Amino acid sequence: MDTSLGQRVSALLTARNIGRPLHYAHTVTSTNTLAMEAAQLDAPHGTVFLADYQTDGRGRRGRIWRAARGQNLTFSVILRLPISGAIIGMVPLAACLGVSEAIAKVVSPSKPQLKWPNDILLEGRKICGMLLQSFGAPMAPMVLGIGLNVNQTTFPPELSYYATSLFLSTGRPVDRASMMAEVLVHLEKSFELLSTNPALVRKRYTENLIGVGKSCRITRVNEELVGTLIGIEESGALILETSKGLRTIYAGDVSLYMADH
Repeated sequence: MDTSLGQRVSALLTARNIGRPLHYAHTVTSTNTLAMEAAQLDAPHGTVFLADYQTDGRGRRGRIWRAARGQNLTFSVILRLPISGAIIGMVPLAACLGVSEAIAKVVSPSKPQLKWPNDILLEGRKICGMLLQSFGAPMAPMVLGIGLNVNQTTFPPELSYYATSLFLSTGRPVDRASMMAEVLVHLEKSFELLSTNPALVRKRYTENLIGVGKSCRITRVNEELVGTLIGIEESGALILETSKGLRTIYAGDVSLYMADH
């Protein structure tokens, strides 16, 4: 196992917990799978699994997560957070906020935007996606998988219109180890804030949420809703104003589209 990227990240790491320990491998099936297995064996909060390439990476709703070998950051974090079950839905939102703050200084003057519940967009294109998995029991650990497009410049045809990377945005390669260390410390700050002041996380997330006040379409199994995106509820759910009144939309098996898409 070549730990060069992992060693470089660890050497740059300033986070107290997230990334300690950090396990790195060239190729794995799925970092989320490794993290879920480790969580069941009582791996501590903040344990990270990082890989250059995933042969079976997954996104939300069972989608395949495709990322070029050695060009991006694909990793999973074990989370044991001192938060109530009522705000579990805020975890991916806090994570999106943390990652977006980490990449904001790299892409300036461009500004990352957040797409509920767990995507980060740059200039309208997806640069980061997340997948939160849990064991479904109170106080049980969670595993957060993150895929951040860093230096990839070409994407499969089905993704080329909708995907971007830090390289494509800035016109220059970005050091992955430095970016990873920055992401981990911002994740830590965001999760600490979620445990002490979830209302502030919600406020900051909403300030960067794409589509607030605009018409959007929500699709889920056997239902489609059209309405105006109002904001985020305390639980992390989306608030949608429809012709029949306000609706609360939980992440689950849903997709969100803006009216112009």
